[in-house]
Amino acid sequence: MQKPSTYLNETLNTLYYFGKKPRIHNPISMIIEPVYGCNLHCSYCWNAIRHYFEHKSKRPHLMSEEIFKKAIDQAPRSVESISFALIGEPLLHPEIHNMINYVSGKGFRTILYTNGTLLKGDKMSQIAESGLNVISISTEPDSFNSQKHRGVNLEKLKENVINLSKIKPDSLEIKLSVVVHHDNYDKIHKLRDDWNGIVKNIKVIPMSKYNGTSHPENCMEPWRGCLSVLTSGEITPCCISAGYKSIPIGNIQNESLNDIIKGKQYKMLLQNFINGNKPDVCIRCTEFCSSKIPLRVPKMK
Repeated sequence: MQKPSTYLNETLNTLYYFGKKPRIHNPISMIIEPVYGCNLHCSYCWNAIRHYFEHKSKRPHLMSEEIFKKAIDQAPRSVESISFALIGEPLLHPEIHNMINYVSGKGFRTILYTNGTLLKGDKMSQIAESGLNVISISTEPDSFNSQKHRGVNLEKLKENVINLSKIKPDSLEIKLSVVVHHDNYDKIHKLRDDWNGIVKNIKVIPMSKYNGTSHPENCMEPWRGCLSVLTSGEITPCCISAGYKSIPIGNIQNESLNDIIKGKQYKMLLQNFINGNKPDVCIRCTEFCSSKIPLRVPKMK
């Protein structure tokens, strides 16, 4: 977050969560899903753990230009950043650099989440010149886990990132994103030294699974003010559930984004959370934690 207004909106959204209000104050970010699908089969991702999924999404592989521009053109003024991520590798979209450029031209802060394996050649040059503000590279903290869980040669990945750092503008920040699980949580400390001078920050994300059987604590995710736009145009306030079974509050193909944000479906979802009537996907959702990796969201009192 860069703007004071974003901090204010996030604070008010959090207060609505703790106050058990079935609404948010304002959206502060959006996630665009350019691609539903990936070139990797990471062990902890939807593409590999299909046995958890009772629901198999039929949404399009690529987001259309029509849906993309509708989402961006209708984004509320309170939104600061727009990320390209969700359940797929954004660099598989042939127009990803133009999509980033379009969002950047609208004045939004742009963020791209990628596994980095396709970040080379013309694709690398296009991304470097797209107006992107932040690129977050998903990785493992060591070569063994990188090969075991992602099927990725860590040294080759690092080479891609170093090559990008040589041609990128100063305005583009390079960061790492690491999913924490039982095999790597005690190796996270290696990352800062191993990537020193190459990346600016490291984001740690607990691994989520959908095989839980007990009712978890209340989750703040629907109150965060982050709206995810799937390739189908479906809108969900939870990016975590998008790979299993999304929690829809509307579809931008049928109604405006503003009407979706203020609509009955969103309000009903939040009220059900408050009443303890969570969707099935939320009841099954669990995340990795340890004494060194705290829960991502506070508990509702």
